[in-house]
Amino acid sequence: MVSYLRIPKLPIMRIFLLLPVISLLAVSNYPQVQLFSTFQTDTTTITHLLDGSIGEWPEEKFTTDKATKILYAVDNDKQMLFLAMNIPDKRVQQRIMQNGMSLFIDVKGKKKENRGVEFPLGMENVSDIGNMKVFGFDNAEPVSQSVKTEGTINIAMGWDSSYVLSIEYKIPLKMLEGSIAELNNKKISVGWKIHEGDGMEGNTNQPVTTTSRVVAVNSNGRPPSNRNVGLPANNNSISQPATNKAQPIWTIHTIIF
Repeated sequence: MVSYLRIPKLPIMRIFLLLPVISLLAVSNYPQVQLFSTFQTDTTTITHLLDGSIGEWPEEKFTTDKATKILYAVDNDKQMLFLAMNIPDKRVQQRIMQNGMSLFIDVKGKKKENRGVEFPLGMENVSDIGNMKVFGFDNAEPVSQSVKTEGTINIAMGWDSSYVLSIEYKIPLKMLEGSIAELNNKKISVGWKIHEGDGMEGNTNQPVTTTSRVVAVNSNGRPPSNRNVGLPANNNSISQPATNKAQPIWTIHTIIF
C-alpha cells in the first residue's frame, strides 16, 4: 500500500503571510550570497580620442583662462598624459597660428620652461603644420618631427562647425620619468605660452592690422574651406591693439593611477 503525505490545507491568506518567513530561512542557510552589491564609478579617467575634438572630455575637467578665454584640461591613465585646449577667441587663434605656441611640463611642480613641445610652429612654417618641435627630453637637442610619430608626443588639432579651435596632446608618461611608478601621486606643472611676433610687445597704443590665410585640417579630416582660419567668416583682416608679452597659462595636475 502506498502511503501519501498529507499536507493540511491552509487558507490562501495564511500562505501569503508565511512567504516572507520562508524567504528569510532560505537566505539564512546561504550567508555567502549577497543580495546587494555596491559599484563605484571611476570618473577620473576616460577614453580620450586624439582627433582634434574635445567632445569626449567632461566639461567639469576644464578650467578657463580669463585673459585669453582658453579652456584647458589635463588627465592621465597608467601610460599616457592627456591634455586638451579649446580656443574660441578668433584673435587668440590668429596669434597662435601666426606666432606659434609652446607647451611646458615640469615634473617638479614648478614653472620651468626647459622641457616640452612647440606646436604649432608659426606662420614661417605654415607648410609644415604637421610637424612639432620637441625639446628638453633626455637632454637631447630640439628636434622637429611629425605630430604622429609613434612612441613620442602626438598632437591633433581641428576646428568645429563654429570655427572653435581645439588642440589635443598625448604624452607617454615614460618620457617624464625613467620609472612610471615614480609619477603616481606626483604633482606636475603644465604650462602653455603663445609666442609673440615682431612688433607685438611693448607698444599698446598703436593698432596692428594683420592678414593671414592658413589652410589646416579640420577634425573631420577636411580643410575648413578657403576662409582665413582663426578669423570670423568673410573677414580677411583684423585690426587689434598690440599687446604686452603674453603670460603663460600654468596649471597643476596630480598624476593618479
